[in-house]
Amino acid sequence: MKTRACRSRGLTLVELLVAIALGLLLVAAAGYLLVSTTRVSRAVDANAQQQEAASVVLDIIGRDLKNAGFYPASFPVSVESSRFQGTYSNVVSTSVEAFDQGIFGCSEGLFDVANGTCPASKSTEPDSLVVSYFSADNFEVEGVGTRKDCLRQDVELAEFSGARYNEARAGSGAKGTGTVALPLFISNVYGLGASYTYKQDGRSISTRSFRCAGNGPNTKPHQPIVSGVTQLRFRYGVSEADTLEAPARFFTAAEVGGLPVATINGERKTAWQRVVAVQVCVVTKTLDATVRQTSSGSYVDCDGASVAFADSDRAVYKQQTRIFGVRNNLTRTF
Repeated sequence: MKTRACRSRGLTLVELLVAIALGLLLVAAAGYLLVSTTRVSRAVDANAQQQEAASVVLDIIGRDLKNAGFYPASFPVSVESSRFQGTYSNVVSTSVEAFDQGIFGCSEGLFDVANGTCPASKSTEPDSLVVSYFSADNFEVEGVGTRKDCLRQDVELAEFSGARYNEARAGSGAKGTGTVALPLFISNVYGLGASYTYKQDGRSISTRSFRCAGNGPNTKPHQPIVSGVTQLRFRYGVSEADTLEAPARFFTAAEVGGLPVATINGERKTAWQRVVAVQVCVVTKTLDATVRQTSSGSYVDCDGASVAFADSDRAVYKQQTRIFGVRNNLTRTF
């Protein structure tokens, strides 16, 4: 009986090439999917970070504006007048207008904490805001009536032009927790630092940082808090005698300084003392160098102007605006 020999058979050259091509195609598809997923993930993270930056800035300013002009009713204005309830007053320097009320601002410039003045305005510069109020240690709750400024510094040793205006008011109470003789003055300045540039993934990124300067003892004021903020604008709603403490319109800080004194409830008040609302506008940008606009375009900034993307910087820009009421200036009786 004869048996047939088994013949082995290999792949032809065509079949081998097809197999290699299919393998390369699968590898390319997997690589493309990985790169696309990474890009989408980074874009989502960058946009979330941008959104969070704007929210943090607005929340910090909004919370402090709730305190603007606050003076605890349980304290007198001075030790000598212990039978009378006190009100907000300038205990720093009568020659500095910024501390005459709980709200003050500078148009297109960063408030000078050393001199208590606004610099000469420049159209490309962001605005700055000064929020002042007094502590209320008797609450003894962290964050309520606290004697700390925006940088979490105790303000007992706060000074202006060499004078420590809070030292005598602090009395003999234990630092940071004890009972004070009189409420302590707290002042926070919000603005943006100078523009700076850094490298990421071979690309240059230019941005600014949201900063704060408190009146606690600090040799380096205006400490950075949030990066990626490129523009900051404040508008102030000023009430008039016939507007029932509703702002007739919103003004820049320079415009508020030029408004006349008005009499409300028989009391003469400056325009800054009549600020009942503050409109805050911020422009933020993505800081991830790989997250960019795919083509040329523009965005609308806080001044309502259309700004074109530069060829070297196609970051994603976003503008957000929020309006906050100034509670301690809403004191009209009806």
